[in-house]
Amino acid sequence: MRLLASTDIALRVLMMLGQAKSREPMNVGTLAERLGGLSRNHLHKIVQDLAGLGLVRTVRGAGGGVTLAAPVRDIRIGPLIRTLEQDHALVECFRADGGCCVLTPGCRLRGMLAEAKESFYASLDRRTLGDCVSGGGPSAQLTPRAKRPS
Repeated sequence: MRLLASTDIALRVLMMLGQAKSREPMNVGTLAERLGGLSRNHLHKIVQDLAGLGLVRTVRGAGGGVTLAAPVRDIRIGPLIRTLEQDHALVECFRADGGCCVLTPGCRLRGMLAEAKESFYASLDRRTLGDCVSGGGPSAQLTPRAKRPS
């Protein structure tokens, strides 16, 4: 499986916030820089999506920024990825409209892929954000990605 870039970034934001030494709000600019120079505008949208899901809190103004809305042990990875990926079809025939695959009537691959997808999510259902950061706190180290060409 391949996750959307926005899902990958959302997970990185949560991990960054989960391992922060202090629980002070972190501004989007700082997050963007620490995550390898991501676009602040793109990151802002992802943070707003996470806020809409109730996973982060945002505070405007001086001293504002982003913080986790729940302890790392309470943020489950499987349901989060399901939510973030819900509009993304694994393959053509998984689209909401059924896609346009001519093999659909006799295809067995669809069932195999559906089973594999559920196994993927089932394994993540057992994991929390705390499992993604060493000790569920500040001792984990994230390695920023190389800067992507604009």
